[in-house]
Amino acid sequence: MRLTISQILRNPSESMEVSFSEKIEMAYPDVVCFSEPVTIKGLLTNTKKGILFEAEGATEAEFLCSRCLTTVKEPIQFQINEMFYQAGKVENDKEAETFSDEQIDFTDIIQRSILENLPMKVVCKEDCKGLCPKCGKNLNEGNCDCDHTEFDPRLESLRTLFNVDEEV
Repeated sequence: MRLTISQILRNPSESMEVSFSEKIEMAYPDVVCFSEPVTIKGLLTNTKKGILFEAEGATEAEFLCSRCLTTVKEPIQFQINEMFYQAGKVENDKEAETFSDEQIDFTDIIQRSILENLPMKVVCKEDCKGLCPKCGKNLNEGNCDCDHTEFDPRLESLRTLFNVDEEV
């Protein structure tokens, strides 16, 4: 995702509209795949100090439901507001985004923006029942025949407090 900026580089206060779409190749945590390419629409502006990139981005990713493991599609939208400085002209700022040869590579900033906007947990529906911890059946498709009356052995002594046959 490289763009040539020679048209605005020599003219301070000059702007250039940017619009492109590209397939995502990088692997992201919890993402099965991207079902849509990332689309970017924005503006590059020469601010005399550097090139300001203000844009909106969008894509769609497929995740596995955190409870039942079915595939879920989620839209991902993000904002970019980043300053790019000409390589060699920025002092003591190791984290500054730079460019050289009148070209800016947007790959890193777009990948970071997508990563920052990934959902922490994805569920197929709000009341998803998940999987049975014993047999693994998807409980959204119906109940299983497993016995779920087990108690945590650490709490077994507390069960005697609720025994209805004993007199208190």
